[in-house]
Amino acid sequence: MAEPTLIGRVGLVTGGARGIGRAVALMLAAGGLDIVVSDVAGGEDAAEVAREVRARGREAVIHAIDVSDRAAVREMVEATVAQFGRLDVVVTSHASSVREPILEASWEGFRRTLEVMQLGVVHVAQLAAQQMVRQEPLGESRGKIVLIGSVRAFLPIAGSSAYNMAKAAGSHFAKSIAGELAPKHINVNQVVPGWVDTPGERKHYSEAQLRAAGAATIPWGRLATVDDVAKAVRFFVGPDADYITGAELLVDGGFVLGTDRYAGLDAAAEG
Repeated sequence: MAEPTLIGRVGLVTGGARGIGRAVALMLAAGGLDIVVSDVAGGEDAAEVAREVRARGREAVIHAIDVSDRAAVREMVEATVAQFGRLDVVVTSHASSVREPILEASWEGFRRTLEVMQLGVVHVAQLAAQQMVRQEPLGESRGKIVLIGSVRAFLPIAGSSAYNMAKAAGSHFAKSIAGELAPKHINVNQVVPGWVDTPGERKHYSEAQLRAAGAATIPWGRLATVDDVAKAVRFFVGPDADYITGAELLVDGGFVLGTDRYAGLDAAAEG
C-alpha cells in the first residue's frame, strides 16, 4: 500500500532501466511516486520499466540521456518540472566502469568512468537541488537526493581505480552538499551497497560463480539483491528520514567486516 505522504510526488532515477536503478524506480512507484526513468540507452529496457511503473498506477517518463552531458541533464530537469510541476526525489544509480589494471588502463576508459560516475553525479544533484530550493516543501523536506555509493569508496579493490576514485569523490561530495542544503530542508544521503547481483556483474561471472563468491566472501552468505538496495533508498525517500541528512547506509551483508574479504573476489568467483 502506498504511503499517503508520497502519493503524487515525483522521482527521477538515473540508470533507471536496469539493475539497481530499475529496482529503485519500481519500488518508489509502488510507494506512490511518479517516475522519470533516465538511462543512456533508453530502448526496450527503459520502456519495460515505464510500463511496470504505469501498472502500479503512477505516471512514467523516459529520458535517454548521458548524465555526463550537463546540458542534457538540465533539459531533463526542466522537462520534468514542466510536466509535473516539481521534482521531489532524485536517485543517482547510473554506472560506468572499465575494469582494467592501472598499468594497462586506457585513458579513454578511465576518463569516461570519471565523467559519468563523478561529474554525472554532480550535474544531476546540483541541477536537481537548484529546482528543489525553488519549490514549496511537502511536509518537512523540500526534496530528497539519494546517491548510490559503493564500498569501493573506501575499499581500494584492484583493477577498478577509476571507479574507486569516482565513488570516493562522490561520498565526500554528498556530505559536502548535505551540509550546505540542510538549511534549505533538502536531504542528501547515500546508500552504500557491497557486492550486488546485477546485470553488470553477470557480464563477468555466471550465476554459480556469484553464488559461490557470495558464500565465500560475505558473512550473510549471499550477494545483495537489487531490492536490498532499493529498500534502503525507499527509507531515505520516506517521511521517517525527514530529519536525516549526510548519512551513509551500508547495505552489504557484513561484507566490509572481514579484514581480507575483498582481496580475492575473482578467485572466489572462479573457484
